[in-house]
Amino acid sequence: RWVKMVETVQKHFVLKAWFCVSEVYDAFRITKGLLQEIGSTDLKVDDNLNQLQVKLKERLKGKKFLIVLDDVWNDNYNKWDELRNVFVQGDIGSKIIVTTRKESVALMMGYEQISMDNLSTEASWSLFKRHAFENMDPMGHTELEEVGKQIAAKCKGLPLALK
Repeated sequence: RWVKMVETVQKHFVLKAWFCVSEVYDAFRITKGLLQEIGSTDLKVDDNLNQLQVKLKERLKGKKFLIVLDDVWNDNYNKWDELRNVFVQGDIGSKIIVTTRKESVALMMGYEQISMDNLSTEASWSLFKRHAFENMDPMGHTELEEVGKQIAAKCKGLPLALK
């Protein structure tokens, strides 16, 4: 089922890009990163934000794209508004997904929001165990299992922290 969904997304969008924005907002870094993600190799004008944004706008123009801006922390509307203009020429059906752990960012973006709860204790342990123990069975090492469960509990159900 998951594979079918991925195939559908692959066919639906001509251009796809994922970029981790993180805590420091930098329009130059975001623009350049998105250009690299969509396969633009000609970045000779890589020291000028305006030229990079023009190039990104040209690459997106008339195309159906999916862009994920991951882990956004900056909630300054004016800074985001500068970047938003790059996306206006995409084809109908283009999507931008913004992930954040900061409610003010979600409110500033102003569109449909999907809030996710923290993972349950069981789901947290399952995710932590999968990443921490890889191919090893923690059940054979009770001391590791106990410490692992304590670490998982300290992550408070946050998937990124658990990974």
